[in-house]
Amino acid sequence: MRIACNPRAGAGSSPPRAATPSAPALPCSLPERPLSWQGVGEEGGGSLPKAARLAALREALARLGALAPGEGLRHIPLGLPQVEAYLPGPGLACGVLHEVAAGHGDRPAAFGFLLALTATALRARPGPAVLVATTRALADFGEPYGHGLAQLGLDLGRLLLVAARNDRDALWAMEEALRSGAAAAVAGAMTGSPDLTAGRRLNLAAAPHATPLLLLRPAGTAGVSAAASRWRIAAAPAARDRFGAFAHPRWCVVLERCRNGRSGEWLIEWNHVAHRFRLVESVADRAPARRPGLRRAG
Repeated sequence: MRIACNPRAGAGSSPPRAATPSAPALPCSLPERPLSWQGVGEEGGGSLPKAARLAALREALARLGALAPGEGLRHIPLGLPQVEAYLPGPGLACGVLHEVAAGHGDRPAAFGFLLALTATALRARPGPAVLVATTRALADFGEPYGHGLAQLGLDLGRLLLVAARNDRDALWAMEEALRSGAAAAVAGAMTGSPDLTAGRRLNLAAAPHATPLLLLRPAGTAGVSAAASRWRIAAAPAARDRFGAFAHPRWCVVLERCRNGRSGEWLIEWNHVAHRFRLVESVADRAPARRPGLRRAG
């Protein structure tokens, strides 16, 4: 599904906030009579005994807590223990901004890496993924193609595409999607980089629901950023099968910056059959694993 983002804003004013969408029907039945704090705390208050009111309250809270499964997930597992060892947690942290940077010639490859990360988040969390891209950013790598998205493991039925006129509108759309709490992941593609204030606003919007947040930006816009990590992506020759055809896309991945982590460099490929990342050992940022039968030259 694709929609166009074009908030009407007056000169010199920020885009208006969208009306809060109506809440979806709760998948549970709450008590017809609202439970008040006074009724719960008093022995004689209400028509039900205290024990029954407490039991009803516990049941209602438990059902409300189950409305958004996956919100308790704080990290998205990458399936790459060698890379996750450089991160502060067991995967990509949720609820904070992660930047994916690339030079002009590598932006299509970086866009594919961004989508692969989004597909990984979709497997771990329920709900749709929201992809926000400016018209100018899409000119670098073209419109998203259904078959290509499917090969990257994206469920097209759970993908919402938002076309924005400029970076300002894109940031507004991303913030609104994050504040709704309905998105399994939010990803954006822009021609610039958000300033410190805009980055902090995105972090604040993503934190309450621990929503994975990814942003593709040009490599030449480095500066002060609120991002928790910055990944620089460059295209690499794809793996080929025994017939010489392209088998798996590959990226040269550099973790330039990681809050409470450390930098590293790897060659990573995407298995479009299993829909998961895999480390190419030959140039990984570690010594190759020793195999039986291999000897070092003395």
